[in-house]
Amino acid sequence: MTNWFEAEFILLKVLKLQPSELDRLEFYRAEILMENLKSFNEEEEGRRKKEEEGQDISANSMMSNASNSLPKMPSMPNFNMPSMPNFKL
Repeated sequence: MTNWFEAEFILLKVLKLQPSELDRLEFYRAEILMENLKSFNEEEEGRRKKEEEGQDISANSMMSNASNSLPKMPSMPNFNMPSMPNFKL
């Protein structure tokens, strides 16, 4: 019985079925819809993960290229300060 309530919730929420439409469905059709939805969600998640990995790789390569193309700061010249004379009072 709990499987039906889970299926009913998902079919109403995700697939936007009306309760009257859901009541007219045979249980096996609702189960098939649920299985199709589950496999579709898994495929979408797999595609999304591959896309994120591709974006991470491209972002890392862009950052390394950007850091290599930054101009280098010139080094500061060395100044030797003259020694101060000792004044005695």
